This record gives sequence, C-alpha cells and structure tokens, in this order.
Amino acid sequence: MIAFNNSATLSYMGMGLFDTESVWTHPKRVIDSYELIYVTEGEICIREEKNIYSFRKGEMLLLEPNLEHAGTEISTGHTSFFWLHFCTNDLPFFGIPKLCAPAAPNTERSFKEIMHFSKSNLLLCELTLAKFLLSLNTSTEYRNKIAFEANEYIRILSSRPLTARAVASHFGYSTDYLSRIYKKEFGMDLKAGIIKHRISYIESVLINTNDSIKEIAANCGFEEENLFVKFFKYHEGITPTQYRNKFFYIHMNNK
Repeated sequence: MIAFNNSATLSYMGMGLFDTESVWTHPKRVIDSYELIYVTEGEICIREEKNIYSFRKGEMLLLEPNLEHAGTEISTGHTSFFWLHFCTNDLPFFGIPKLCAPAAPNTERSFKEIMHFSKSNLLLCELTLAKFLLSLNTSTEYRNKIAFEANEYIRILSSRPLTARAVASHFGYSTDYLSRIYKKEFGMDLKAGIIKHRISYIESVLINTNDSIKEIAANCGFEEENLFVKFFKYHEGITPTQYRNKFFYIHMNNK
C-alpha cells in the first residue's frame, strides 16, 4: 500500500489479461475492490446493479466494490481485455471517469507495465498504478444521458422490430439528432444500434433455448421464417441454424 499527503491510500490487488475467441459473457458477481476493465479487442456489455454499460476496444469501465455486476449480452468473435483490481479510501482523489476512452495513447502499455512490476516489485507496481490512475482525470467521460437511455430502451425491446424513427419519437427528438448523439457515444448510428441489439438478442435465444427457427422468427416479429433467416444471414454471414450448430460445436470442444 502507498499513501499520499492528503491521507489517500492505494493498494494493488491483482490483474490479468482475458482473451478468447469463443462465445462469452461476463459472470455475475460482487467483489470488495474497484475493478478497471480495459478492452483491447471486441465489445463488452456489463450491468452494474441497474446501470448498463457497453464499451469496446480502446475504452475502459470502472466497477465499484460491493455492487453486483454481470454481463448483459453475449460477446462473439475475438474478445480481449485487461482487468485490474485495486483498493483506495479516496476514489475522488484520482478523478477516474466511470466510462471513458483514455486520452493517453499508451494505456495498454501502462497495463502491461503494472502487470510486469506486479510479479517482481510491488512498490513499483503501485507507483506505476498511481501514476496511471492520476492520468485518467484528463480522459473523456461519456456524459450524454439521452444516448444511454436510448441504448437501454433499444436493448430492452430488442425482440421487437424497432425503427430509428420510433425510438427517436419515444424520446421526443428528431431521428437525425438522436442518431447523431447516439453515434457520438457508441460509434454507430441509431439504426446500426438497433440491429446490433436485435442480433444479440436473437443469438442469445438461439443459444439458450430449444425454440425452433420458426418460433424464434415469430417471437421476434418476422412475418415469415425466410425473412428472419435472410435478415440474420445478411448481418452475421451464416444462417440461424448454422450459428446454433456452431455454438454447440464450440461448447462441446470446450468441455
């Protein structure tokens, strides 16, 4: 543990690098330390109590102690991130944004340095950690509440055939305006966000239920099964049946 003149303390608790190309979602748990998650590949969706965060490569989330957090959506493809646990008695002293795209271009290098020193010199590890945390108060924090509320609205209704116009109308904004602020926060326009959540919902149903393709299509608002298959294949490159079979193949080979 290191201490600062203002009586703030900082202790390194542990870290690691998670990397997978399999279907994955963050487990549900409660921890007694702060946790930083910095994404190096892919995208992660996490709920902390009732708040939901979606962040991707180059972005970082701070999770707080004694609050339940869990994955809200399945990550597919290549997912990789650093996780780092630490304790402090004065989080405001460091000024760490909740969800941010770190301003420093060497964030990944900082994580690697902290990990390196953690194996050989705890004092250097904690000093490097302190330097890194203090540098984060210049990072850009996401502040647009409307964009996050729209994203949560889309996620909750992802089984329905939403349109960008309908979502914008629900919040009382023009489609162009809401799509613009949504893209600023999530890196994609409103229509793409709707499709992303819709595909994620469909994938979850394919993986976690035994419902037939016809049943899933109907439950997701598609008038015909073939339209559902075409929609999924256009965005994912394979049919719903092929996706389901691929998951079970991966699952069997990971046992």
